[in-house]
Amino acid sequence: MKLTSIEKETIINFNEAERTASIYTHNEALKRQLLELCQTHPEQVRQTAANGWGGLTFELPKKWLKVSPPRKPTPAQLEVLARMTQKRLGR
Repeated sequence: MKLTSIEKETIINFNEAERTASIYTHNEALKRQLLELCQTHPEQVRQTAANGWGGLTFELPKKWLKVSPPRKPTPAQLEVLARMTQKRLGR
């Protein structure tokens, strides 16, 4: 059975009483990142389930979760990026 894109969810679940969070995901980039963390930090991050349709569940410290807005470059940074792009394009 193939899942549609709308069915390929990512669910982050935690509560106030416990120190860990659970992440269920079908997102390939997030799965790769979490699987790598399982290898590099096995005492803190572990895969707890696989649903057989591509979804994996992980457990990790909830203090590792972070929500942040995208970075907004300063005018000086934009100028440097523009010069680098011009150099790369040979103009």
